[in-house]
Amino acid sequence: MSAALGILEHIQSLRGSLKPTLQQVADAILARPETRGMNIKQLAAACDVSEASISRFVRGIGLPNYRAFQLRLAEEGGAGFTQRGQSPEEGLIYENIGRNDTAGSILTKVAHRNADVARACLSTLDPEALERAARMIGKANVLYFFAAGLSALAAENALLRFARIGKPAIFHRDRNNQLLIAGSMHPGALAIAISDSGRTNQTVMALTAARQAGAATIALTAFAESPLARQADVTLITPAGYMPAGDEPIYESMISKFGQLLAIDVLYSLAAVHDFDASAAAVRRGDPFIQQSRNARRQNETD
Repeated sequence: MSAALGILEHIQSLRGSLKPTLQQVADAILARPETRGMNIKQLAAACDVSEASISRFVRGIGLPNYRAFQLRLAEEGGAGFTQRGQSPEEGLIYENIGRNDTAGSILTKVAHRNADVARACLSTLDPEALERAARMIGKANVLYFFAAGLSALAAENALLRFARIGKPAIFHRDRNNQLLIAGSMHPGALAIAISDSGRTNQTVMALTAARQAGAATIALTAFAESPLARQADVTLITPAGYMPAGDEPIYESMISKFGQLLAIDVLYSLAAVHDFDASAAAVRRGDPFIQQSRNARRQNETD
């Protein structure tokens, strides 16, 4: 287990690969802060599992015993996931921001949370899954992206990235257009759906329709057992912006979206490297037009 990765992000990243009983333990620890100070007997009772299951869970996340697990939690102070409920107003505005926060504390909290997500991506994003996804992109004749809300930012970022290397990509924000396009896809096309929760109805419906139409499918989500992941040939796991056993927050923060943007940049770079010469040639062809656009903008600013 990496010391650079927060214990809670590590648990979240492994959750999907755990057996149901151990997932039950993971969910309790992630969603209920009070469980983190319990002894092994108390935690077993709180999770409705045996003490042996708690010991298996601890070994499953790479720690030798329950004492080591308690020490790791204590060292980190439970950092790593947003804890809504510390006060009635905590997190209403943005993640763990409260009434008494200042410019300095807000800057620190937001910067540290984004850094946490970047580090967590090292654990949640599987290099083998990224390799498979990049190969699928290389084989596809066109990419279709499906996303809603702030997840659409990652899709729009992907359009610009893949356009630079000459890979046709399409994304429509309109829900009905997404479903219409998904249902008319064909073998040879690739559908990439993005949803932090993996439960956004329109995104799940679109990826399901694309798969039924014969297209290859990729899901970018924080939860490996989500409905979206079940419709994907390859799933890329990003860090969650909230606890998997809790309710999805009504607000959308950019914290989890930062993980999506990072994943898109990694996927684009890997796909480009797989066919480096062709990608480099496409970038060079596009450079003069980008420069021309910049020159025109500067000219307009001086007129």
